Amino acid sequence: MSDTPRGTDATDGTDATDGTNSNTDRLSRRRFGGALAAVGAAGLAGCSSNTGGGGTPTGGTETEMDTPMDTETETEEPTEAAPPNPDIDVLNYALTLEHLENAFYREGLDEFSDDELMMADSLSTFSETLRMQVPEYLATVGAHEAAHVSAISGTIEDLGGAPVGEAEYDFGYSTPSEFLATAGALENTGVAAYTGAAAAIKQNAVLGAAAGIQSVEARHASFLNLINGEVPFPNGVETASTVEEVLEIAGQFITSEVSSPAPLDGENEPAADRKADDDTSDVEVLNYALTLEHLENAFYREGLETYSDDELMNASVLSDYGEELRMAVPGHLETVGAHEAAHVSAITDTVNQLGGTPVEEASYDFGYTNPSEFLGVARALENVGVSAYAGQAGTISADAVFGAAVGIHAVEARHASFLNELNVESPFPMAVDEPRTMEEVTEIAGQFIVEE
Repeated sequence: MSDTPRGTDATDGTDATDGTNSNTDRLSRRRFGGALAAVGAAGLAGCSSNTGGGGTPTGGTETEMDTPMDTETETEEPTEAAPPNPDIDVLNYALTLEHLENAFYREGLDEFSDDELMMADSLSTFSETLRMQVPEYLATVGAHEAAHVSAISGTIEDLGGAPVGEAEYDFGYSTPSEFLATAGALENTGVAAYTGAAAAIKQNAVLGAAAGIQSVEARHASFLNLINGEVPFPNGVETASTVEEVLEIAGQFITSEVSSPAPLDGENEPAADRKADDDTSDVEVLNYALTLEHLENAFYREGLETYSDDELMNASVLSDYGEELRMAVPGHLETVGAHEAAHVSAITDTVNQLGGTPVEEASYDFGYTNPSEFLGVARALENVGVSAYAGQAGTISADAVFGAAVGIHAVEARHASFLNELNVESPFPMAVDEPRTMEEVTEIAGQFIVEE
């Protein structure tokens, strides 16, 4: 058989476009806007239910209008204002960062031409194939950040809040290489910010959208690390940064007066509704995740035993890439494999600590017959992993378990971005990653599990 990757699009379900197609871009924005539109509707409904019957929010229901008008006129008791939605603070914190990133790409892509970016000194060791991708991918990243700003701003307004405005900035770069380095720093900061703030989100609708953004920021960061000569995925679990840590970094670029975000967990705030309408226990969620981690761990363990470094570096799917990238592939794959093994160990220990019985590794048949097919299946599995963690974000009750799961989710996205790149596909095909249900993921994983 020739050394060409199997078709894996049907397996991972991701968009195989390069992220710059106008139809795909519009679709991504619709998906993101739709997710956060649902957030707004849920938030308004929540505010209405908290009025205690004393006030009628804008756009009141027909039931409220059934109350006779003269009765309302005769009532002179002051109405009770709906409490502010606590997720507004989290969204404005995110919006502060998205404004910064949006302005950064808007200004930088206006300043540097495609040729200047492709010829950046920091890219000189890469092949023409990768260098030619850089302007397109940066434009896609910029479009994602603009879409995030628009959708988050609209959602804050729907929740009855006032979106923070864009500030004035000085990003300090003077060359294309410095621009790329700053981009990497900002994207990695964005991932850490979303990872640190996720547990403060109260509504599942907001949480789902935030998880989809967090993983896209991680995809951006992975690619930018790659082209800046850094490890795309430096940690097995994503580092979470506090608001203070993030604002200290962001403040280096802000030159105008801006209001500081409110505390993300103030007093008398409602508990997160991550278990709303769901009776799945944390042990069940963890065993579901462990099933996937076992699969990924076995995949890399077997594949890296099957193929030598030379065979991986010379996979035909990598033929258009230069030596700089190809030589890094075996080491990066070993890191991914080590991450998956660490995930298996950590989740197994946590299930035991919670009094559960960890699921065991199964027998698998991954179906690849050459290095390119191995890389194609790797890409499919990592993208499925991203959607699986996103799909279960709202079902974990314990904050410690939730924090670890969010941290793994971002790392899976970093893996997926890198594997997409190796398969000559967009590292970040959507502005927001979409979740999959347990049933959907189990069906995909079942294709590789051998019945005994």
